[in-house]
Amino acid sequence: MGIVLIFIKYHINQCVRQLFWLLKLAKSNIGKGVSIQFPVIREGNGTFSLGDKSKLEKRTNIGVGDKAILDVGKDALFEEASTILVNKHHALKIGNQFKLGAHARLYVNSDWNFGNAVKIETHCAIFARESGFAGKLSIGDHSHIGDFTIIDLVNDVVIGSDVAIGPNCTLYTHDHEYKDKTVAAWKGGILSKPITIEDGAWIGSNVTILPGVTIGARAVIAAGSVVTKDVEAETIVGGIPAKLIKTIM
Repeated sequence: MGIVLIFIKYHINQCVRQLFWLLKLAKSNIGKGVSIQFPVIREGNGTFSLGDKSKLEKRTNIGVGDKAILDVGKDALFEEASTILVNKHHALKIGNQFKLGAHARLYVNSDWNFGNAVKIETHCAIFARESGFAGKLSIGDHSHIGDFTIIDLVNDVVIGSDVAIGPNCTLYTHDHEYKDKTVAAWKGGILSKPITIEDGAWIGSNVTILPGVTIGARAVIAAGSVVTKDVEAETIVGGIPAKLIKTIM
């Protein structure tokens, strides 16, 4: 009998929770022709705007904190179980034709801006990987981030227009001070620097980009590389650490 009562209580709680989400969604600024596959999670007291002909697949998780803004243009696609959480007093503004892949997670703790036709594929994890830090993320038009990519936002990351980042990449904006022998190497103080990827660059799969790196316009990073220093525009680099292979003529 106890299991039956637990089962009933669980489903009552689920119904109440889904009704709450539905009311929150009804108070949002939803455009015309939007497709919604319920349940969709909608929490927080901030402003959520979604443009015409967009689609929210089931278990999409939208959280917008007090006095925060999530503004998404038309023709957006949020795939199943994708998540955007915007912390209070901050804003994420996204252009048209945005795609967020299934199970991707974006935790916004500063002001971010995405252009048109930005694609973030499945299982990407984009947020500051140390508490108390909140870098900004900017992505230009028509840029694409591949599956399972991690972008660490302890410091700022700027991604230009028409940039392709392959699957399983890691962009780290922080390191640790590991010279203090009284603590574990990974528990030392935070050292952070921004990352910039300029227009038209192509980052192959399984690439790691370390703090402070700028990758120039239309540069190509070979798959599996570790980029430890700036890459000039119109060049191809590869290896661990990445070194010049040739200049694009």
